[in-house]
Amino acid sequence: MHPRYLLLLVLALPTLSTAQQIVVSPYLQLASPTEMTVRWETEQGSDTAVDYGPTAALGSMVVGESWASGGGTVLHRAVLTGLSPGATVHYVASSGSWASASTSFVVPTAAPDSVRLVAVSDMQRDSSNPDVFADLIADGVLPWMAANTDGELPDAVQAMLVPGDLVATGWSYPQWEEQFFTPAAPLMSRVPTYPVPGNHENDTDYFFDYFDLPLNGTPGYEEHWWSHDIGSVRVLGLDSNGGYLIDEQIQWLEGVLADSCADATVDFVIAQLHHPFKSELWTPGENPWTGLVVNRLEDWTSSCGKPSVHLFGHTHGYSRGQSRDHDHFWINVASAGGAIDYWGEWPQRDYEEFVVSQDEWGFVVMEMEGLNSDPTMRVRRIGRGNRDIAPANDTRDDVTVRTNNGPPESPSALAPQGDDAPRPEETTLVASAFVDPDGDLHGSTQWQIATSCDGFDTPSLDRWVQHRNEYLGSDLNADVDLTSLFVDTLASEVEYCWRVRYRDQSLRWSPWSAGQSFTTARASFTDNLLDNPGAEDGVAGWTVIEGEFESVQGGDCDAGEPHSGERFFAVGGVCDVSAFGAASQSVPLGLWSSQVNAGRATARLRGWMSDWGGDDEPAMQMIFLDGSDGELGRGVRMAMTEASWQQFTDTAPVPVGTARIEVRLEGTRNAGNDNDSYVDDLELQLQFAAETGDDDDAAGDDDDDDSADPVADGCGCAASGASPSAAWSLWVLCLVALSRRREPRRA
Repeated sequence: MHPRYLLLLVLALPTLSTAQQIVVSPYLQLASPTEMTVRWETEQGSDTAVDYGPTAALGSMVVGESWASGGGTVLHRAVLTGLSPGATVHYVASSGSWASASTSFVVPTAAPDSVRLVAVSDMQRDSSNPDVFADLIADGVLPWMAANTDGELPDAVQAMLVPGDLVATGWSYPQWEEQFFTPAAPLMSRVPTYPVPGNHENDTDYFFDYFDLPLNGTPGYEEHWWSHDIGSVRVLGLDSNGGYLIDEQIQWLEGVLADSCADATVDFVIAQLHHPFKSELWTPGENPWTGLVVNRLEDWTSSCGKPSVHLFGHTHGYSRGQSRDHDHFWINVASAGGAIDYWGEWPQRDYEEFVVSQDEWGFVVMEMEGLNSDPTMRVRRIGRGNRDIAPANDTRDDVTVRTNNGPPESPSALAPQGDDAPRPEETTLVASAFVDPDGDLHGSTQWQIATSCDGFDTPSLDRWVQHRNEYLGSDLNADVDLTSLFVDTLASEVEYCWRVRYRDQSLRWSPWSAGQSFTTARASFTDNLLDNPGAEDGVAGWTVIEGEFESVQGGDCDAGEPHSGERFFAVGGVCDVSAFGAASQSVPLGLWSSQVNAGRATARLRGWMSDWGGDDEPAMQMIFLDGSDGELGRGVRMAMTEASWQQFTDTAPVPVGTARIEVRLEGTRNAGNDNDSYVDDLELQLQFAAETGDDDDAAGDDDDDDSADPVADGCGCAASGASPSAAWSLWVLCLVALSRRREPRRA
């Protein structure tokens, strides 16, 4: 036990001789405008009483009840009734000769103007960092509230929410006192707490014995799911553990949400459950059932015009995002003590919903103001550091959503339009400036491209870009322009229509712009020359060079998830494993031999790579071979060791005399038993520079359009006018310079 909390217990209890009788100090449950439940635990003794009153002099007493716990101790409950809304109540709990120190709480009012909640999760003790939760309460929540709010603690915060994993092992009775109740005692004695079970609780009776939760869930499943109002904020507790992922819970949720929509006194709905639907820091922890909950909450926001939130944990780090088409927040409030899921340690994924994920400890403060008139919700993440960053109570995330929020102005689709003919592999959409009548900042942009202005129900491209994407320790969208979008996936010589809409940072969307039509020019790159580039057809088209080479689905043999589609390549294998694996595909260039032998061909290899935990190394590379399989050169060997999908690109001139390009994939195991070197969505393309008097296009057809690469065009111009031998030398030198300039990049 941390020395700070030994001191707190000594101060809270009358004498050292009686201190041995108390196991869990008094804590608050089930607050209402007229009642408060006080709970505590002693080693023995059945006497249960609470003296209380408007001052420290007390004056009133209520006798409660007690019963034997499963851990061989005695649990106590006393319900204080007839309280006055908004009143400060001082109280002392007692059992036999033991009595607690006098402390106080504030009775909630039925319709407060504001509500403040603190949310923490996954405080189960990490043996390497055993004091994190104790420090988070004593040095984090309590001083933060004192510094950033007015009044005493019970005035500052109305409840603590806990989305599960309160202890490391739910069936270990001593852990409840050691890992949860003692560290949280300074807060729980003055502020009511509402937890839901996580997987570490193991569905133990201890959880339900310790907590008095609302009994308004489905009969037979009381306290597994419930609803409780804190002013005009409706808090829903759900159970996302196995055995409870049943229709009865979803049906109950639908009924409560329908009642909440019809109830004009409900301004916000906050649901808490343990498991995430999507998790950036730890994808194996995802639970599809939570997606059903998210779907119901999204529908509620659209039907009722009120924001909603779902809080979760399970993944040990903070994440915050929002649904694209609904005013709904996704917030992982962990970790309050559990071992952090650091970047690169687990399978991870950059989901478009999330704007920030941070591998750190901390807590979340939610402030609802203007209730019953002009409701707003502000969410702040207060960071408590990690193994490399000292705790400092820094505000790591801050976002506000308003119920009465005017939308931004509808943007205009400026370019391309009409006679504009962009290259399909380098089209840039440009929209007008962001304008918001409420002064909100630009939050995100959604772009759609369809084959007609009536075809946006099935768009060819649908891209949602957020103003922030804090992932892998940095903001990947820090330099993103939300008023333009580069697109390199369109088809050649096709008529398209595009549109755009803007969202402010308070989650309100503008109307869509009017659609604008344009037609792409002829492509300067060929189509993808690789067969089976994404493993969807097994390993067809690929030749195993060494070790194992597999096409796997997400979760096969504990593998990660594909970048897209249903399958991906495991180079080195996860089911049948080798320490090193290599495979290749050979692409003949006979169709373009004239361009290759004229030195006008450039090859581009792109693909996505990942591994499971940031250790094993996938790699890919182009190898240029002549007609006798002699090697003429190589592209850059692109490799990585990161537990999230990253795109890599290498562009290189094709050496004269190249008859085929071999795309080689490699996987090297550096840790663990499996070779978790993953590759997906590969693409090999050719591009051809123009030559004076030569109108061959990318596909080898005659055409006089200006579809060549601009830099390669410059090389052609540099060689023009020189003697044939000098021109050839200039051209080769220019291509060498071009190859050096085009280093492989991560998209």
